[in-house]
Amino acid sequence: MRRIHLSLFALWLSLACAVNAIELNPLDWFTDDAEITQLRVATEADEVAAADQLELGRSKMAAGKLRSADRTFKKLVENYPLAKASGEALYLRGRILMTRERWDKAFKEFQKIIFSHPNYENLNQVISAQFECATAHMEGARGRILWVFPGFRQYDKAINEFELIVFNAPYGDYAPLALMNIAILAKDYEESSDVAIDALDRLINFYPQSMLAPDAYYKLAETYSELVAGSEYDQGSTRDAISYYEDFLVLFPESNYSGEVESNLEGMQNLLSTSRLNLGDFYYYYRANNTAALIFYNEAITIAPDSEAAQEATARIDDIEAGVRPINGASFLRKLFLAD
Repeated sequence: MRRIHLSLFALWLSLACAVNAIELNPLDWFTDDAEITQLRVATEADEVAAADQLELGRSKMAAGKLRSADRTFKKLVENYPLAKASGEALYLRGRILMTRERWDKAFKEFQKIIFSHPNYENLNQVISAQFECATAHMEGARGRILWVFPGFRQYDKAINEFELIVFNAPYGDYAPLALMNIAILAKDYEESSDVAIDALDRLINFYPQSMLAPDAYYKLAETYSELVAGSEYDQGSTRDAISYYEDFLVLFPESNYSGEVESNLEGMQNLLSTSRLNLGDFYYYYRANNTAALIFYNEAITIAPDSEAAQEATARIDDIEAGVRPINGASFLRKLFLAD
C-alpha cells in the first residue's frame, strides 16, 4: 500500500511540473487582462492609420471613383480588421456593391459588421441595407454565371437572408417584415407550406402588436385551408384554418378582411361538418354502430348548424331514434338476389 501511495505522489509531482512548464496554472488564466485586451482591440497607431484610409476611400467615393474606393476599403479591412474604421469601411463597401447590383456579396459584407463589429453605431442602417439586398433577391434579382450570363432566380437565398435579418435584430422593425416575406416566398415560389406556416406562427407569437399581425392570421388560415384535400381526408388542417379564422374575427373585428374571413370560415366549417357526416354514415350504414354514428352526426350539427350536412345529420338521427335500420350496399345486393 505504501508503494502505491509513493507511486501516485510521484505521478502527481511530474504532472504538476509539466503543467507549470507549459504555463497552464488555472490561477493565472484570468490575471493578465492587458494581454486579452490587446488581442481584441486595435492599437492606437492602427486606429489612426485606419481612419486615414477611411477618409481616403470616402474622398474617392465622393469623386465617383467607386472601384478605387472599393479597393481602398477592402485593403483597410484586411490590414486593420479590429479598428473602428473597419466597420464603416465594410458598410461603405457594401453600399458600393449594391450600386453594382451585387446583392449577395453586399449582404455578406454587412453580415461581417454584425459579427465583427457588434458595437457599430449605425447598426440600424446595416439591417436596412440587408433588407434591401434580400428584397432584391425576393423580387427576382439573379446571380451571374461566369460573371456574364444571368443565372437563376434566387428565392431560397432571399429566404435565408430574411432569416438572418430576424436573427441579427429580433427586436427591430424589420423582423416582422422579414418573417412575412419568408412566408410569401415559401408559399408562392418554393411551395413549402411548412416554412410559410412556421414564419407566420413566429410573427403572430413574437410580434402580436405588429401592423402585419392581421395579415399573418389571415395568411395562416388561408395556408391551412389550402392544405385541405377534401372531406374524405384527415381534417387537422381544416380545424387549424377554422381556429385562425375565428381568432382573426375576435382580434381584428374592424378589418377590411372581415367579410372575406367570415365567408372562408363558413366554408371550412361546412367542410368539417361534411366530414363528420361521412364518418357518421360509415358507422351507421357499414358498421351498424348507432352509438358512434350519433356522436359524429351531433358533431356535424354543432360545427355548422345551418349547413346541408347538418340537415342530413338531423335526418339520420331521426331515423336512428325511430329504429330505422339502414340498408348498406352488401345488404341491398343480398335482397336483390333473394328476390330473384
